[in-house]
Amino acid sequence: MSRPSKITVVEALRGLAVTAVCFAHFGKPAGTGGTFPEMFAAMEVYFRFAVHIFFLISGFVITYSMHMGKYELNDYFTFISKRFLRLHPPYLAALAISLIIAAISYHYRHLPNPETPLSIVKSLFFLHAPSANPVFWTLKIEAQFYLFIGLFFPLLNKFPKATLLVSLPLFLFLSRYLGPACLDMLTWMPFFLTGIIGFRIYIQNTDSHLEYFLLGLLIVFSFLFYGTGEALTAAATLLLMLGYRQPVHSALTFLGEISYSLYLIHFPIGIKFINLLQRYTAPGLNWLLFIGASLLSFCCALLFWRYIEKPSAKLSKKVKYVRAR
Repeated sequence: MSRPSKITVVEALRGLAVTAVCFAHFGKPAGTGGTFPEMFAAMEVYFRFAVHIFFLISGFVITYSMHMGKYELNDYFTFISKRFLRLHPPYLAALAISLIIAAISYHYRHLPNPETPLSIVKSLFFLHAPSANPVFWTLKIEAQFYLFIGLFFPLLNKFPKATLLVSLPLFLFLSRYLGPACLDMLTWMPFFLTGIIGFRIYIQNTDSHLEYFLLGLLIVFSFLFYGTGEALTAAATLLLMLGYRQPVHSALTFLGEISYSLYLIHFPIGIKFINLLQRYTAPGLNWLLFIGASLLSFCCALLFWRYIEKPSAKLSKKVKYVRAR
């Protein structure tokens, strides 16, 4: 049975997740001493689970795209090149925007700029998240996952059940005892694995009993070692990805398409907008700043997607795997 190159419900979930991230970040300053403080506080608490959705979607989408592209191990450097061309130019542009906005802000507030030439160089390779855009920390996790999945997928593709049976207990152990100390990706591995197993279930019509068992194990593990919210978020996200087959509104899929751009630039633009205008706005009108920051970030993300991210995506698509070509 043929499979679509893009799964619309996944695009919609990505769009909703990035919106939740924006609302969580904008809600914190907007809810300070203003109207609807409980609502903004709830956004900050509950919308943080959107990060788990991002990692789960990455586990699903990356393995699915590798499957559709007939990826093999000798395509490893091609795969890394494709991800680099797709994601790194927009990241560098967002990094430049963040550092420029921060430099201007520090200058006019007569405050020392915490960034140094060394920290900026480290930021170029995801080794440092500047204070002007702390959301960049997740990109380091994603980059580590790409380096890993390019080596792991051929085993998964050739010996799926044996690979899952051996690797899943190992990675769950490593996520608890070596993740924080050795490799950041390992801490989030249960959510990547949830997406990977979801991919295996999605491409199979029958004989998914092992995958469902391992999926249940992952949800229980998430509940025990991460929390109820994390486990419920992972379970609900994957159920929607696997079970929802109805058409998705184009507005949601488009929001998913520009989600990377919105994620990259919403913090320096939206937070600076709120912080700047709060000086001249009554606390009771902070909710208007929240709406204004959201709309401004969306408009800027639309331009960023059109002129920076979209050309990078086209360039990445020109690079083909050997077998597919």
